[in-house]
Amino acid sequence: MQKYVKLAFQYYRQTAANPISTGSMPSTVRMRTMHLQDGLDAVRDEDYKNTPPHIWRVRQEARDELVASGIAERAIHAGDHAPSFRLRDPDGNVVSSYDLLNSGPVVIVFYRGRWCPYCSLDLPAIQAVAHELRSLGASIVAVSPQSAQESRATERMHGLSFPSVVDRGGKLARAFGLRWKLSRELRAAELECGLDFAIVNGEPSWTLPMPARFVISPDGIVEYADISADHTRRGDPSELFPVLSQIRARLLH
Repeated sequence: MQKYVKLAFQYYRQTAANPISTGSMPSTVRMRTMHLQDGLDAVRDEDYKNTPPHIWRVRQEARDELVASGIAERAIHAGDHAPSFRLRDPDGNVVSSYDLLNSGPVVIVFYRGRWCPYCSLDLPAIQAVAHELRSLGASIVAVSPQSAQESRATERMHGLSFPSVVDRGGKLARAFGLRWKLSRELRAAELECGLDFAIVNGEPSWTLPMPARFVISPDGIVEYADISADHTRRGDPSELFPVLSQIRARLLH
């Protein structure tokens, strides 16, 4: 899995070095955000070439079943009230939705874990625009079911300036409608690849969240939701800017 994480970093560095015009978007929002899906596609292609066919088949079938299940359509979406939370960062500090929303809108990023090469491209893409998101009044928090140790390693690995909090057992992911349970066949395939979620997540449920991004306004209403039942696809971080700009405009009136 590490080889794919390395590929993600390589692609990220290449795109970050080649800015393109982004019109009215903040000046530092460059190709690395506009072409995030290109990087994810490159990771997927490399993954396909290097994964044993029977493992790829199991993962692909699980992905297709998750998409077809309609779980993403039943999750929390724009216009819904966001579930509240009190979760801890890797150092044990409480991160509360109540406290965050008292300061302005909140961007919540659900990700699967440090082991996921797609998340290892997605999180740096969010970090790349973190300053601009904050300039629009937003707080940022990443959420995963990983253990505190894995979450701390994620923060360091990607140089995150926002906390990666621990959603033990995926309780918050469940409240947002994002949590799903790995099948017995997929569990066996991941174990064959050396990935034991009971160890990585520090609990035995073998559940994961669908990757997702939410923008929550200070009144607790979801203003934007991007949910990826297919974990190889993510919305572009540039989509967050007009949403936050609209919230800021409302708050100023």
